[in-house]
Amino acid sequence: MCGRFNVTDAPMVIALMDSLGFDTSGLKPHFYQDDLFNIAPTDHAMVAVQEELTKFFREMRWWLTPSWAPEVTSKYSMFNAKAETIETSRAFKGPFQHRRAIIPASGFIEWKTENGVKQPYYIKPESGLCFFGGVWDVWEKDGNHLESFAIITTEASPSFQHLHSRMPVLLNPEQFDQWLSSNTPLTDIRPMLTPRELSNWEYLPLNTAVNNSRNKSKQAAEPIGKANKFDTPS
Repeated sequence: MCGRFNVTDAPMVIALMDSLGFDTSGLKPHFYQDDLFNIAPTDHAMVAVQEELTKFFREMRWWLTPSWAPEVTSKYSMFNAKAETIETSRAFKGPFQHRRAIIPASGFIEWKTENGVKQPYYIKPESGLCFFGGVWDVWEKDGNHLESFAIITTEASPSFQHLHSRMPVLLNPEQFDQWLSSNTPLTDIRPMLTPRELSNWEYLPLNTAVNNSRNKSKQAAEPIGKANKFDTPS
Protein backbone atom coordinates (compact mmCIF):
# COMPACT_ATOMS: atom_id res chain seq x y z
CA MET A 1 0.00 0.00 0.00
CA CYS A 2 1.10 3.55 -0.63
CA GLY A 3 -1.29 6.06 0.89
CA ARG A 4 0.86 9.13 1.41
CA PHE A 5 4.00 10.66 -0.12
CA ASN A 6 5.73 14.00 -0.38
CA VAL A 7 8.11 16.11 -2.44
CA THR A 8 10.67 18.05 -0.41
CA ASP A 9 13.49 18.17 -2.96
CA ALA A 10 11.83 19.97 -5.87
CA PRO A 11 15.05 21.48 -7.35
CA MET A 12 16.67 18.02 -7.49
CA VAL A 13 13.64 16.49 -9.21
CA ILE A 14 13.48 19.30 -11.79
CA ALA A 15 17.21 19.13 -12.52
CA LEU A 16 17.16 15.35 -12.98
CA MET A 17 14.09 15.34 -15.23
CA ASP A 18 15.54 18.19 -17.29
CA SER A 19 18.72 16.17 -17.80
CA LEU A 20 16.66 13.18 -18.96
CA GLY A 21 14.87 15.15 -21.66
CA PHE A 22 11.54 15.80 -19.92
CA ASP A 23 9.65 19.02 -20.50
CA THR A 24 9.46 20.40 -16.94
CA SER A 25 7.81 23.73 -17.77
CA GLY A 26 4.55 22.58 -16.19
CA LEU A 27 6.33 21.03 -13.24
CA LYS A 28 8.19 24.08 -11.99
CA PRO A 29 5.23 26.28 -10.91
CA HIS A 30 3.54 23.40 -9.10
CA PHE A 31 6.67 22.19 -7.34
CA TYR A 32 7.33 25.52 -5.70
CA GLN A 33 4.05 25.54 -3.83
CA ASP A 34 3.96 24.90 -0.08
CA ASP A 35 1.53 21.97 0.04
CA LEU A 36 3.75 19.08 -1.00
CA PHE A 37 4.73 17.80 2.47
CA ASN A 38 1.72 15.49 2.85
CA ILE A 39 0.20 14.42 -0.47
CA ALA A 40 -2.84 12.19 0.12
CA PRO A 41 -5.39 10.37 -2.06
CA THR A 42 -7.77 12.80 -3.83
CA ASP A 43 -5.04 15.48 -3.78
CA HIS A 44 -3.54 16.59 -7.08
CA ALA A 45 0.06 15.76 -7.92
CA MET A 46 2.42 16.07 -10.88
CA VAL A 47 3.06 12.91 -12.87
CA ALA A 48 5.30 12.25 -15.86
CA VAL A 49 3.67 10.83 -19.00
CA GLN A 50 4.57 10.42 -22.65
CA GLU A 51 2.53 11.24 -25.75
CA GLU A 52 4.07 10.58 -29.14
CA LEU A 53 7.77 11.23 -28.44
CA THR A 54 7.30 13.98 -25.86
CA LYS A 55 7.86 13.31 -22.15
CA PHE A 56 6.24 15.89 -19.91
CA PHE A 57 4.35 16.48 -16.67
CA ARG A 58 0.64 16.74 -16.02
CA GLU A 59 -1.22 17.62 -12.86
CA MET A 60 -3.66 14.83 -12.02
CA ARG A 61 -5.89 13.70 -9.20
CA TRP A 62 -4.42 10.89 -7.14
CA TRP A 63 -7.35 8.48 -7.18
CA LEU A 64 -7.85 6.90 -10.56
CA THR A 65 -11.36 7.13 -11.99
CA PRO A 66 -11.67 4.69 -14.92
CA SER A 67 -12.81 6.07 -18.26
CA TRP A 68 -15.88 3.80 -18.14
CA ALA A 69 -17.09 4.89 -14.68
CA PRO A 70 -20.58 6.45 -14.78
CA GLU A 71 -19.55 9.08 -12.22
CA VAL A 72 -16.64 10.28 -10.11
CA THR A 73 -17.15 8.54 -6.77
CA SER A 74 -15.07 6.39 -4.46
CA LYS A 75 -17.10 3.37 -5.65
CA TYR A 76 -15.20 3.36 -8.93
CA SER A 77 -11.97 5.09 -7.85
CA MET A 78 -8.75 3.57 -6.50
CA PHE A 79 -5.48 5.21 -5.44
CA ASN A 80 -3.38 2.01 -5.60
CA ALA A 81 -3.22 -0.68 -8.28
CA LYS A 82 -1.97 -4.16 -7.33
CA ALA A 83 0.83 -5.41 -9.56
CA GLU A 84 -0.40 -8.98 -9.23
CA THR A 85 -3.82 -8.23 -10.77
CA ILE A 86 -3.15 -5.15 -12.88
CA GLU A 87 -3.45 -7.04 -16.18
CA THR A 88 -6.82 -8.55 -15.30
CA SER A 89 -8.40 -5.59 -13.50
CA ARG A 90 -11.13 -3.89 -15.51
CA ALA A 91 -10.00 -0.52 -14.17
CA PHE A 92 -6.26 -0.92 -14.72
CA LYS A 93 -5.53 -3.30 -17.59
CA GLY A 94 -6.06 -0.68 -20.31
CA PRO A 95 -4.04 2.07 -18.60
CA PHE A 96 -1.29 -0.44 -17.80
CA GLN A 97 -0.93 -1.23 -21.50
CA HIS A 98 -1.23 2.30 -22.87
CA ARG A 99 -1.04 4.94 -20.10
CA ARG A 100 1.78 4.31 -17.68
CA ALA A 101 3.11 7.17 -15.54
CA ILE A 102 6.01 8.07 -13.28
CA ILE A 103 5.38 9.84 -9.98
CA PRO A 104 8.41 11.67 -8.52
CA ALA A 105 8.75 11.84 -4.76
CA SER A 106 11.18 12.42 -1.94
CA GLY A 107 9.72 9.56 0.06
CA PHE A 108 6.53 7.87 1.20
CA ILE A 109 4.79 7.16 4.49
CA GLU A 110 3.54 3.95 6.06
CA TRP A 111 2.07 3.21 9.47
CA LYS A 112 3.04 0.47 11.90
CA THR A 113 1.07 -0.36 15.02
CA GLU A 114 3.31 -0.08 18.07
CA ASN A 115 1.96 -0.45 21.60
CA GLY A 116 -1.56 -0.04 20.27
CA VAL A 117 -0.73 3.20 18.41
CA LYS A 118 -0.32 3.62 14.65
CA GLN A 119 3.10 5.21 14.29
CA PRO A 120 3.86 6.87 10.93
CA TYR A 121 7.24 6.23 9.35
CA TYR A 122 8.84 8.19 6.54
CA ILE A 123 10.61 5.91 4.07
CA LYS A 124 13.15 7.60 1.83
CA PRO A 125 16.31 6.96 -0.17
CA GLU A 126 19.41 8.55 1.25
CA SER A 127 19.85 10.28 -2.13
CA GLY A 128 16.62 12.18 -1.53
CA LEU A 129 14.68 11.07 -4.64
CA CYS A 130 12.51 8.14 -5.66
CA PHE A 131 10.06 7.42 -8.46
CA PHE A 132 6.87 5.35 -8.34
CA GLY A 133 5.42 3.42 -11.25
CA GLY A 134 1.82 4.38 -11.92
CA VAL A 135 -1.06 4.30 -14.38
CA TRP A 136 -3.41 7.07 -15.44
CA ASP A 137 -6.70 7.50 -17.24
CA VAL A 138 -9.06 10.16 -18.61
CA TRP A 139 -12.73 10.38 -17.57
CA GLU A 140 -15.14 12.57 -19.53
CA LYS A 141 -18.89 13.04 -19.23
CA ASP A 142 -21.33 15.88 -19.83
CA GLY A 143 -18.53 18.30 -20.58
CA ASN A 144 -16.53 17.32 -17.47
CA HIS A 145 -12.92 16.20 -17.86
CA LEU A 146 -10.78 14.49 -15.23
CA GLU A 147 -7.28 13.06 -15.47
CA SER A 148 -6.32 10.83 -12.57
CA PHE A 149 -3.70 8.28 -11.60
CA ALA A 150 -2.94 5.39 -9.27
CA ILE A 151 0.36 4.22 -7.82
CA ILE A 152 1.17 0.57 -8.47
CA THR A 153 2.06 -1.50 -5.43
CA THR A 154 3.72 -4.88 -5.12
CA GLU A 155 4.45 -7.28 -2.27
CA ALA A 156 7.02 -6.03 0.20
CA SER A 157 10.64 -7.01 -0.21
CA PRO A 158 12.17 -8.88 2.76
CA SER A 159 13.85 -5.71 4.03
CA PHE A 160 10.52 -3.88 4.13
CA GLN A 161 8.22 -6.53 5.55
CA HIS A 162 8.66 -5.43 9.16
CA LEU A 163 6.98 -2.13 8.29
CA HIS A 164 4.29 -3.20 5.83
CA SER A 165 3.21 -6.11 3.64
CA ARG A 166 3.21 -4.01 0.45
CA MET A 167 5.35 -1.32 -1.11
CA PRO A 168 5.15 0.96 -4.16
CA VAL A 169 6.71 -0.13 -7.43
CA LEU A 170 9.99 1.78 -7.61
CA LEU A 171 11.63 2.77 -10.89
CA ASN A 172 15.19 3.76 -11.76
CA PRO A 173 15.89 6.57 -14.26
CA GLU A 174 17.32 3.99 -16.67
CA GLN A 175 13.84 2.43 -16.85
CA PHE A 176 11.88 5.63 -17.54
CA ASP A 177 11.86 5.52 -21.34
CA GLN A 178 10.76 1.92 -21.53
CA TRP A 179 8.15 2.39 -18.82
CA LEU A 180 6.51 5.40 -20.45
CA SER A 181 6.51 4.16 -24.03
CA SER A 182 3.29 2.38 -25.01
CA ASN A 183 5.37 0.51 -27.60
CA THR A 184 7.35 -1.37 -24.96
CA PRO A 185 6.24 -5.04 -24.83
CA LEU A 186 4.66 -6.02 -21.53
CA THR A 187 7.24 -8.78 -21.30
CA ASP A 188 9.77 -6.00 -20.69
CA ILE A 189 7.50 -4.12 -18.28
CA ARG A 190 6.53 -6.98 -15.98
CA PRO A 191 10.00 -7.40 -14.41
CA MET A 192 9.80 -3.77 -13.26
CA LEU A 193 6.84 -4.67 -11.03
CA THR A 194 8.87 -6.91 -8.73
CA PRO A 195 9.74 -5.88 -5.14
CA ARG A 196 12.93 -3.91 -4.68
CA GLU A 197 15.37 -4.23 -1.84
CA LEU A 198 15.88 -0.88 -0.12
CA SER A 199 19.65 -0.62 0.01
CA ASN A 200 20.73 2.94 0.79
CA TRP A 201 17.25 3.76 2.08
CA GLU A 202 16.20 4.76 5.58
CA TYR A 203 13.05 5.14 7.64
CA LEU A 204 12.28 7.70 10.32
CA PRO A 205 9.41 8.02 12.83
CA LEU A 206 7.26 11.05 12.03
CA ASN A 207 5.18 13.46 14.02
CA THR A 208 1.59 12.18 14.09
CA ALA A 209 0.56 15.50 12.54
CA VAL A 210 1.00 13.68 9.23
CA ASN A 211 -1.98 11.46 10.10
CA ASN A 212 -4.31 14.34 9.25
CA SER A 213 -4.36 14.51 5.46
CA ARG A 214 -5.46 18.15 5.65
CA ASN A 215 -2.20 19.08 7.36
CA LYS A 216 0.03 20.20 4.48
CA SER A 217 2.55 22.06 6.60
CA LYS A 218 6.24 21.26 6.95
CA GLN A 219 5.41 19.84 10.39
CA ALA A 220 3.89 16.82 8.64
CA ALA A 221 7.34 15.81 7.36
CA GLU A 222 9.29 16.40 10.58
CA PRO A 223 10.93 13.30 12.11
CA ILE A 224 10.69 12.72 15.85
CA GLY A 225 13.50 10.21 16.10
CA LYS A 226 16.67 8.97 14.48
CA ALA A 227 16.91 7.44 11.04
CA ASN A 228 17.11 3.66 10.75
CA LYS A 229 18.62 1.81 7.83
CA PHE A 230 16.99 -1.20 6.21
CA ASP A 231 18.71 -4.54 6.66
CA THR A 232 19.19 -5.77 3.11
CA PRO A 233 20.72 -9.06 1.99
CA SER A 234 24.41 -8.87 1.17
